[in-house]
Amino acid sequence: RAKPTSLEIMSMTAGAEVFIDDKLVGKVPLEKPLVLKAGSHSIKVQKRGFTPHIDTITVRAGQQKELEVDLVPSGGVVKVSCNVRRAQVLMDGKPIGKTPFDGDVSPGKHKLEVVATGKLRDSRLIEVRAGEELKLEVVLKDVPPPIVKKDKSLLGKWWFWTGVGAVVFGGVTVGVLSARTIEVPPDRAPDTSWSLP
Repeated sequence: RAKPTSLEIMSMTAGAEVFIDDKLVGKVPLEKPLVLKAGSHSIKVQKRGFTPHIDTITVRAGQQKELEVDLVPSGGVVKVSCNVRRAQVLMDGKPIGKTPFDGDVSPGKHKLEVVATGKLRDSRLIEVRAGEELKLEVVLKDVPPPIVKKDKSLLGKWWFWTGVGAVVFGGVTVGVLSARTIEVPPDRAPDTSWSLP
């Protein structure tokens, strides 16, 4: 009995997806060789954060072919979850999407910010490594209400102004009373005449 035509793909990039003729046939590591028809076939092996491998192979009837594919890291995957849906995500000051965010980012250090109306801005430095996934959970807090500073000086005390009013009012009252002249009617005037006995 003739052996089946097959292709065995060997790779160290665990989780990479394998496509044969644009059809997903499995993920690395594959459990067994792929059975193919004789002829030419397109092959694509890909994984986020890595440069995809694209190739075309030709297999003869009954041939067992082996292909070694190791993808080269090209960037990292950053996933941001947040308690506020559709919060704006910025990378190095530039908007790159909204929460929940799932995107490819170039390797290196970056400034990640998450902003939303009525919330305090979350800002942090992250380091993205090629071929790795970075998961972040962000909790945006409410903007606190404005703080009204109380006047603790003497002029801010209510009893101070009440006392000042009483003093002023008393001063006016006393002034008025002091300025009045009391006239005694003539018929009530005391008798100041006197005579010798």
